[in-house]
Amino acid sequence: MSRPFRAAAVQTLARLGDLDSNLDVVRRHTGEAVRQGAELIVFPECMNTGYLFDSADHARALAEPVDGRFVQELGALAREHDVLIASGMTEWDPAREKIFNAGVLLDRAGKLVVHYHKQFLATHDQNWFAFGVHGCPVADTDLGRVGLLICFDGRIPEIARCLALEGAEMLIDMANFFAMDQAEMWGPARAYENGVWLVAATKAGHERSIYYPGGSMIVDPGGHVRARMPYDAHGVVVADVDPAAARHKGIYARNDRFADRRPSSYGLLGEPWPATPAAAIAKQAVVPAELVAKVAAVQIHAGRTVTVDDVLAQLGHAAKLGINVLVLPEYAAAPTWAPNAAEARALAETTEFVVKAVGDVCATYRCYTLLSHVERIGDALSASALLIGPLGRIVGRYRKVHLTAEERAWATAGADLPVFETEFGRLGVMLGYDGVFPETARCLALAGADCILWPASFREPFERQWLAVTRAADNRCSVVLANRLDCPAPGGSFVIPPGGFPLWDVNVVAPPTQAPGAVMPAFVDLAAARQKQMIPKVHMLANRLVATYGPLLT
Repeated sequence: MSRPFRAAAVQTLARLGDLDSNLDVVRRHTGEAVRQGAELIVFPECMNTGYLFDSADHARALAEPVDGRFVQELGALAREHDVLIASGMTEWDPAREKIFNAGVLLDRAGKLVVHYHKQFLATHDQNWFAFGVHGCPVADTDLGRVGLLICFDGRIPEIARCLALEGAEMLIDMANFFAMDQAEMWGPARAYENGVWLVAATKAGHERSIYYPGGSMIVDPGGHVRARMPYDAHGVVVADVDPAAARHKGIYARNDRFADRRPSSYGLLGEPWPATPAAAIAKQAVVPAELVAKVAAVQIHAGRTVTVDDVLAQLGHAAKLGINVLVLPEYAAAPTWAPNAAEARALAETTEFVVKAVGDVCATYRCYTLLSHVERIGDALSASALLIGPLGRIVGRYRKVHLTAEERAWATAGADLPVFETEFGRLGVMLGYDGVFPETARCLALAGADCILWPASFREPFERQWLAVTRAADNRCSVVLANRLDCPAPGGSFVIPPGGFPLWDVNVVAPPTQAPGAVMPAFVDLAAARQKQMIPKVHMLANRLVATYGPLLT
């Protein structure tokens, strides 16, 4: 069994085309990391060559094979200091005659134990690098089980998920972060949703047309940043890592991030882009001025001083604003945020009444409302989301796929992740705990959702802080989040656009209001969700390498 140890992330800058200088930088920072007691030392992306080449021929002239001088020198340093060293590098593969943006991990003997190729390539990456062919390799070391990823790979939740499902206790991210959100949000999000350590090393400074702000950090399996390097600085940041903390995937009191996954519901994750509903929808002509909707999270639910009639009244007030799609929090008609079996049975008895009352609002104002409720289906109870349309009837029904421990005591889980076609866009649904699983939002996006409706009862603040924006931006879908006020991490309902926000800190750009009855509206450009490019040639769905995603479905 591995033991606690100290890890180091190095924040520095490689000089373009100057291997000798870059090796001097590696030696100097290795010595400093060792002085601070590190046994694992991580360097940034393309550390042997720099990053912004003139052309593919220029990259080829600087690239080295994986057994070349750069890796040999790393191996010598590992042996000299009795440490593990990881670094990004520009690799020439003579057998394939291709250039790869690669990552390597060497053990204490200087032996190559993980050899990774970047899978999700930025626009300029694609000018000279080939897409990765090594999949998601993970290796056992004396410091624990380790997987590698490189910079933009962190934007694709499947990559970190596959590494974690293969037993990685720690993810090493060798990066050239261009923007703060990549470091400050996506790194902690990937650590939190997978319950793993993350050691991310990036560059700081200018390289030709790119400014690297920095953002090197070490994050624990709970999403807490244990150590962070200041922006615009070079140096080493260290933190103590206990691999054992990543072996337990518990969340909430009695749930498990991995045991509660539903791979049989994730079939779309293994489909190539052209075979998905979203690909067909993306080819349909639209009139952008007509593909818009006003949506809103309505932060009200039954409770000690709030009745179901109060909820319905506030829903009506919101509908008067001309809102097309309204979302209420999870179990909006229930007086408690986590109904027990008796409360769930009682709530199921009110379904007909509540649906009719919500339907009256929808019919009056020609809108849709998503109601999270309990239904009786035959002899079973279901934690359901009911989409009620402008004619006052249920037009879509979703049965919650991922159940909390409390819900398993009375509910039967659903198996499908449907998307509902409406005149205000294609609407997907996830309920509460569903949102903890990146597979949920991804499957909805692949099924063609323009907007994901998310009634919630958050138990941990990081669900909003790390997951809400990533669920939207990873999938280029709008997200309407309506959270209860009586749950352990209350309030903060809001609407997230498909590209996320310009500022990474969601608590600054969208301060979490605790006001009961708050209506958080947004005018959503649904056409923006029909194209999935983050930047030119970087398609969030089409550029996924689905052949490497076997662990997600087994």
